[in-house]
Amino acid sequence: MKEERKDNFSLLFVLGLISSLTGFSAAKVLFPSEVSVLTVIFASIPLVYPLTTKFLADEKRKAESYFEEVEIYGSLFAGEALGFMLISLFSPGALSLQASAAGISGNAVSPGFFFQVLSNNLMVFSGILLVSAIVGSAGAFILVWNASVLGRFFASLINRLEGFRVLTGTSETASPLAYVPHASFEMAGFILAGISGSMISAAVYREHFDRRKWLDILKLVVLGLVFVLSGAILEAA
Repeated sequence: MKEERKDNFSLLFVLGLISSLTGFSAAKVLFPSEVSVLTVIFASIPLVYPLTTKFLADEKRKAESYFEEVEIYGSLFAGEALGFMLISLFSPGALSLQASAAGISGNAVSPGFFFQVLSNNLMVFSGILLVSAIVGSAGAFILVWNASVLGRFFASLINRLEGFRVLTGTSETASPLAYVPHASFEMAGFILAGISGSMISAAVYREHFDRRKWLDILKLVVLGLVFVLSGAILEAA
């Protein structure tokens, strides 16, 4: 059973990778002047129905734990981020919107003070939670967008480094590895915001307003905030 679950999440990682590459290819061919936005939209399309269906099904059976949803989102996110990093490495100018958004998207690229970093990340967290709660199917788009910004940023670092300096960095450019710890916490927080918002949307749709359900969702929100806070502490340290 454990092996089956592991294989499933590996498949989700591959699905994320393929959807990002396919989305980019479709946008490049059909709308070459709007690649940045449409790549995200096209990459999100294959994920909207299965993710929405999954959340509605789990809400219907009143699942007490959403750890599986976290694993699903995390697997897809990792695959998407890798795909967008590869796209940006081989086509550096393709995701220009993501490059400009990197400094304000809360994905561990802004070197400001602690409260500035935390404020930026809390705004992103709140925005993801709100949008996912209002439009449950928006969770897929938010997932892909954050993955595209993170992948684009990592690619920009790699493009400025050579050889083993990708691992060690230089005095002018940090290694992508230096960003992994706090980026991981922040992205985990954003993923939990998306899941929490989607579960709120599903609960309202099903008209399930029992106290236990909303306490479970609140726990997810609080856990997400803890991750965001931890990421900000690491980033500002």
